[in-house]
Amino acid sequence: MPAPRFLIAFLAAAMAAPAAAGECGARSGAARAALVELYTSEGCNSCPPADRWFSQLAVADGGVVPLAFHVDYWDHLGWKDRFASRAWSARQREAVRRAGARYAYTPQVMRNGRDFPRWSRSGSLAEAAAGDGPAGASIALSLQSSPASVTVTAEAGTLAPGAAGARLLVAVTESGLATEVKAGENRGERLAHDHVVRALADLGPVAAAGDPRRGVFAIGRDWSRAALAVTAFVQDTRTGEVLQALRLSCPP
Repeated sequence: MPAPRFLIAFLAAAMAAPAAAGECGARSGAARAALVELYTSEGCNSCPPADRWFSQLAVADGGVVPLAFHVDYWDHLGWKDRFASRAWSARQREAVRRAGARYAYTPQVMRNGRDFPRWSRSGSLAEAAAGDGPAGASIALSLQSSPASVTVTAEAGTLAPGAAGARLLVAVTESGLATEVKAGENRGERLAHDHVVRALADLGPVAAAGDPRRGVFAIGRDWSRAALAVTAFVQDTRTGEVLQALRLSCPP
């Protein structure tokens, strides 16, 4: 799969520009949201239950911020996942390395940078959304869309001491997707997906005094603009810990 298409421009000005027509925005709160990552594949027959669980996460209150990363290392089993990316496989392997584990697997759920194997148990949806203490970073996020692109302006600052490895990342996700699988382990199944990561950009290191960053993401021909959302999160790349996350979905 080709690398996600985006253009990143760093804003030198300290003052934010006036809001443009069609722009919307949000700011993170004092509590830390739960960034829940799902590593999945349409070529894995144990993944559909995790996909269904993931779609039930309550995102409306902002306490849960979901990202579904489709990995490509099961594509050789007879079905090529159209949402899979080598970059998402590499992201998972890096998380596995940080945790001291021996191998990556699917489905895997991670919560704020930590393995969350209890997702399949009763009560796990509430556990995933449970409070996680005070935020370690603050995020302000605004979006402006056009027929061809989504322009993201994000500003983040660290609140936790010792977060020297903190970086600001921005993802574009799409929900309401479905695939009729014609081959492989899930042959004959119709698989539904939500919060699928279409693009991910690292906008650079975060310090206590944040500065605005801008990313321009090209909208793919097969994307539905009405089903897109943008997530900004601050992650300590040394430890994997997610300090804060914020999701924003605006009308097209």
